[in-house]
Amino acid sequence: MLSRRPTRRRNTVLVLLLALLILNGAAVPAFAQSESVGSKPTTIQIDLPAEEAELFELFQQIKDTILLLYPKSVDIDELYQGAMKGLLEALDDPYSEFMDQAEFEAVYQDLEGEFSGIGVTIQLISGNITVVSVFNGSPAQRAGMMAGDVIIRVDGTDLQGKGLQDASALLRGEPGTHVDVTVLRPRTGETLVLHMVRARISAYPVEMEHLGDGMFYMRISQFTSITGKNFSVLMEHIRRQGAKGLLLDLRDNPGGLLDSAVEVAGELVPRGPIVELRRKQLRQVISSDKHREPIPTVILINGGSASAAEIVAGAVKDRGKAILVGETTFGKASVQAMFPVEGGGGFKLTVAEYFTPSGTRISGVGIKPNVAVEQEYVTLPGAVVYSRGITRGTVGLDVLALQNALEFLGYNPGTPDGIFGSQTETAVKAFLGDYGRQYTGSVGQSEVSAINGAVSDKAVNLPDNVLEEGKEILRTWLEMH
Repeated sequence: MLSRRPTRRRNTVLVLLLALLILNGAAVPAFAQSESVGSKPTTIQIDLPAEEAELFELFQQIKDTILLLYPKSVDIDELYQGAMKGLLEALDDPYSEFMDQAEFEAVYQDLEGEFSGIGVTIQLISGNITVVSVFNGSPAQRAGMMAGDVIIRVDGTDLQGKGLQDASALLRGEPGTHVDVTVLRPRTGETLVLHMVRARISAYPVEMEHLGDGMFYMRISQFTSITGKNFSVLMEHIRRQGAKGLLLDLRDNPGGLLDSAVEVAGELVPRGPIVELRRKQLRQVISSDKHREPIPTVILINGGSASAAEIVAGAVKDRGKAILVGETTFGKASVQAMFPVEGGGGFKLTVAEYFTPSGTRISGVGIKPNVAVEQEYVTLPGAVVYSRGITRGTVGLDVLALQNALEFLGYNPGTPDGIFGSQTETAVKAFLGDYGRQYTGSVGQSEVSAINGAVSDKAVNLPDNVLEEGKEILRTWLEMH
């Protein structure tokens, strides 16, 4: 059965929803061998089913041949780790994988709260380092990074074939240090270089804002061990404030702990079923025992809402206690267990799938909103990379990038042709004037930084049409009651 808190980090089975852990109270199976005191056996006997004995013998023959004939030095531990990786890869499941000790321990570090970096959650999906959420107010958000972006390069280091640990190590660093992150944006086909300054990140905030007229806005970026309790405290607070309606933002929320999802859902629906877990031989309905009278709630969702966020969205939709607004969710409804192995490292394995209380499948399908609203996206220009001073008559790709940035900002540089002519110079003067700066006859590093910053600011502060639609729907709902 599922437990609510970890007891011993190395001796529990951790059930994950996305990258965050749901803990299973059963002990991890361990293989043991008997040995006499003071002696170490050089061989052990392993009993195998008849149908596996031939395959095991073949594996040993291949291993022995490698050790005998391969001309380079071979680490036997690395051979076995490679074999274990192959077992998980053979499942063709993007969420099952073998991790070395550093990768395995990094999962726990991601759950500890604060860290220094750019403020994103990443996941290895089909071999790509993919951004699944961007923390509000983070360097990544200010630079214009979005959920769904594929990180292909960090400070010139190619991430092709790299794992999550490698990517995390490159993205993290001391606060105040600079990092350039190159991303591929699949929805537009763009490749963007984003310039950021690392900062101290509060990984799992729950935000709240009073919208007026008895309406409150809350945003949950991830479901951690404290999210459910914090949400319950905030719900009690707004009830005492006479709350009439709630706008709950679960967009780009990659998921988290089952306990937190159940606790949040329990504040939004009367007591009863929240989610159904299905394993090979087991169906388990998880319910909330809270006695809450729900208030009118609108929940914002999109393609970045996954796992535990989908549990909440599915529960309230099934039970008719909220209106879902936005786009169809991600459809990540499989449950992973994380098993430590002796000697360090471990593996993550899909062990179950979850369904809404009515038995509706989520995995690979997602949850459709009651009111479909697509977020309006804009094509961002590539960053202007400073390599030289740009003056009248300069020609090059840096000039073309400058023209595209000025056009995006609403200044008319003329036809983007890579030539710094009079019209482009006039646009630069107008931009600098609006930002209280003087044009000195050259576009240098300071001017390039100002233009790149203005592009990022505009991208971050674009109108949020999904949020505005959600507010209007909630306002109309309250007027009808």
